Amino acid sequence: MNILFHVPELSRVVPCLNNVLNYLKAADTDAGKLRIVFNGSAVNSLVDKTESADQWKDLAEKHNNIQLDVCSNSLKGMGNVTESLIPTVSIVPSAILTLVTLQNEGWIYLRP
Repeated sequence: MNILFHVPELSRVVPCLNNVLNYLKAADTDAGKLRIVFNGSAVNSLVDKTESADQWKDLAEKHNNIQLDVCSNSLKGMGNVTESLIPTVSIVPSAILTLVTLQNEGWIYLRP
C-alpha cells in the first residue's frame, strides 16, 4: 500500500509527522511507500536547522520507504530557498501535478 500525505500549511506539519510516525509504528514492516508532498507555507518546515526539518530528515534517513517532496512553485514564491533545504528533500515541478499523478497511479491520499 502506497500512501501520499499532503502538507500545504505550516500548521499541518506536526499532525502529519505524528500521522506518519503512528502509521510506521502500526504497519511495522508492511508500511509500503510513503510520499509527503509539501507546498505553500509548509515548505518552511524543511529549511535546514529548524526543529521540524531535523525531524523530517531523521525520519527519511531511517526509513528508505519515505520520500519528501517539495513544490518548486512554492519555493519560488518564498524567494527560492532551495539551498537552505534539508538534503533528504526532492523538488517536484508542481505539488498539484504530483498529487494528481500519484492518486491516478493508485496512491492513497491523506491530508492530516
